[in-house]
Amino acid sequence: MPVPVTLRQLRYFQALVEHGSFSRAAESVYVSQPALSLQIRELEATLGGTLVERESRGIHLTRLGREAHEQTLRVLDETNFLELMGKQFDEGVARVTVGIVSTLSPYLLPGLMERLQESTPRIEITVVEAIGSDLVSDLHSGRLDAAILSLPLGMIELPERELFEDRFLVAGRAGPLDAVRADGGLPRPEDLARADVGPLLTLANGHCLADQVLGACSMWRQQDVHRGAGSLATLVRLVAGGDGITVIPETAAPCESVSSPKLGFLRFARPEPSRRIGLAHRLAAHGQRWIDPLAEAAADAGRELTGRARRLAAGRPAAS
Repeated sequence: MPVPVTLRQLRYFQALVEHGSFSRAAESVYVSQPALSLQIRELEATLGGTLVERESRGIHLTRLGREAHEQTLRVLDETNFLELMGKQFDEGVARVTVGIVSTLSPYLLPGLMERLQESTPRIEITVVEAIGSDLVSDLHSGRLDAAILSLPLGMIELPERELFEDRFLVAGRAGPLDAVRADGGLPRPEDLARADVGPLLTLANGHCLADQVLGACSMWRQQDVHRGAGSLATLVRLVAGGDGITVIPETAAPCESVSSPKLGFLRFARPEPSRRIGLAHRLAAHGQRWIDPLAEAAADAGRELTGRARRLAAGRPAAS
């Protein structure tokens, strides 16, 4: 009679995949390395094949290991929800950990929190701010219940829904903004590349927003693209001081305009480049009572932000 798979084995296997080595995985679950190795061997015996292969730099998942890991995430997700279910129903409060992409979090969070205070059921969120790729990794590992970030992800194990469109704005001082206008009208992305306005400043490598901006402005001369800023606030202060121009999401404009009074904004001509902001969650969370209220609150807060930004861009000339 085959030995059943245990939750301990699955948790140890997940730790091994997450940390990439037997020693670090053992430390993370507070057992010795031989004890963790034994549980992995027993799991392999039950499944009838090798899950991981040791390499000089860590481990490598076999094909069986990859498929077993996908199922492990589902099982552990369901187990976590089962463990929390009774307490949450008793207290009438849904407690969830939500990641928000760092180029949106400081602008969306105040409105989101305000709306969640009035939601039914009551939702208490712990917020994790990070770049998009880290949020996806944290969703996979179970460290996050949901994330608000750029879509699409295209991952069947992470259901997603679109919340709002976040269009891009050109930001800078009056001189550079006037230079990129096409015959006095609104610029197209290619007009930015042809104009003599100094460098295009973007976020550092790793930020998906930087890649989205460069995708929209693909004709820009690469030697005139300066990547390296760690936040939108830094970008805004640089261009407000006259150092080239940048492209920011409109959700950032209302807040950043307050801190940089000399900054002006310019919309793109249609079709305006943008990013799609959405909510992604773990598959095991499907149908949970907090998903719809969280999505509705985030969508409403996002629409309010973009509405304010569009009124601002229509009436905010840049200072020379």
